[in-house]
Amino acid sequence: MAKNSIEAYGASGKTNLLFFNPEVLTLVVDEASPLFDKRVHLPVDEDLARNIDYQGVLEPIAVQKNPETGAVEVVVGRQRTKAARLANEWRKARGVAPVQIPAFVHKGDRRNALDVIISENELRQADTPIGRAEKMRRLMSIGRGEAEIAVIYGCKPATVRSMLALLECCADVQNAVESGKIGLTHAKQLADLSPVEQRAKVVELTAAGEGAKPHERARKQRQVLGDTQPRMKTRKQILAELEIDPTGERAKALRWVLGVDEKMALPGLSEAKAAMQAFDREAA
Repeated sequence: MAKNSIEAYGASGKTNLLFFNPEVLTLVVDEASPLFDKRVHLPVDEDLARNIDYQGVLEPIAVQKNPETGAVEVVVGRQRTKAARLANEWRKARGVAPVQIPAFVHKGDRRNALDVIISENELRQADTPIGRAEKMRRLMSIGRGEAEIAVIYGCKPATVRSMLALLECCADVQNAVESGKIGLTHAKQLADLSPVEQRAKVVELTAAGEGAKPHERARKQRQVLGDTQPRMKTRKQILAELEIDPTGERAKALRWVLGVDEKMALPGLSEAKAAMQAFDREAA
């Protein structure tokens, strides 16, 4: 006779998970609600959506029924819910079945839900850069490509390449990345140097960033590596600058970069901005 799952795994007990279409779940936006968390207004994480599209929602969320409205509200898992909705839009366009979200019912006091929300987010321990890089290398060794690993980790392929480059660096560089003194981009550049050169450069980079604020530190460390070119502005940054000051030679140059007519009025720029955002969503 087949054993039940408790006997088969030697577990002490079990609970039943529920599965939901993410569209039927309610994300609480009422600030007076004990379930409100302002992160509900964060933009959808498209990297997380791609991960969910690839392998579903792996970690169950927590839900609770609103006793006044009957709505099933998300206690923990807002970002997973939003990302699953986006993933399902992509899946619908491809003609494949939507993903569902596993959830358990939060049975605690509704008034104390904030305790759960805080603990769920604050008590997580993220993997170290070296730990992530080593796992990525293991995935590569079993045949995963950069694009697949990027989806699994919810990042871009360029990040995967930077992480793997970290494993080619000497211990001093790896320790500097682990401690947050230099970034992955710097480590990737140092990977092409000899170990002696790496150790010398990491001392310079650390000294350049000592006591500096993030943006200033990044600028000073780029100078150490000989990168003095200004950072490229995003379309969003360019549009924001044009809305503040739409006249002059600089504005003319920025319009040229966007491919926007020089005589186009600000409302037109807003339309251009909306069009670009729509294009980004379709391309995702």
